[in-house]
Amino acid sequence: MNRPIGVTLLAAGAGLVGIFDLWRAAVFMGWVNWTFIGKSVSFPDPQWGQVVWSLILAAIWFWVAAGFWNMRAYAWSFGIFISLFTLIFGFFAILGSATLEEEFIGMFIALLIFMYLNYPGVQQQFVEHEMSLMTPEQRAAVAQMQTAQAAMTAASRPGATPPPAPPAPPAPPAG
Repeated sequence: MNRPIGVTLLAAGAGLVGIFDLWRAAVFMGWVNWTFIGKSVSFPDPQWGQVVWSLILAAIWFWVAAGFWNMRAYAWSFGIFISLFTLIFGFFAILGSATLEEEFIGMFIALLIFMYLNYPGVQQQFVEHEMSLMTPEQRAAVAQMQTAQAAMTAASRPGATPPPAPPAPPAPPAG
């Protein structure tokens, strides 16, 4: 497989966010404390809600990283979703009790991933690779579906003639 360098960087970035979320879970469990700009961050008791949430996010980021590495089409769409979710979650955490320093790493990498995924041509790389994995029958089915969708779009435009009605089902036998 000829993997572009940008896709490799996407996989590495998603893996870094996953590692960051694992580290954040360790902080919320009270296993790790750290000092950032003179402020100590530690928890004497585990914060189980945040621990579970961080572990779920880490698992999702690792799953997306594997999809990026294999250039799977699901990774492109889900990468957009999870990067936006990470940005929104970090923003609301900052509005709450978190500091910008606590959320910056995850939010910054998620922003870079989101921006790269929306760069022109990136989605097409994932789609082309996914199409290369399909059998000829699957490719024919996709082409037939795209033709049908184009016909439906053309028929739904104002002033277009409606498509012919499907034939009525046969009447049941009298009995």
